[in-house]
Amino acid sequence: MPDKILDKMKKGVYYPGNHLGQKRKLSDMVEKGYLKRMDGSFLCGPDSEPNYCLTDKGLSYKDQRLK
Repeated sequence: MPDKILDKMKKGVYYPGNHLGQKRKLSDMVEKGYLKRMDGSFLCGPDSEPNYCLTDKGLSYKDQRLK
């Protein structure tokens, strides 16, 4: 589990994927339910990156790890 990615994130805030980490790691985290992907951004074309938001499961994991 890439804890460094979750450490960067706050509940309810969308982050561009290129600022979080590798696409493969992000996809794995979406499949496990820790992140939610939102397609679309302010950029168009090849520079467009998906955005990710922390899910309730991701927030719960992050909180448990910090205790």
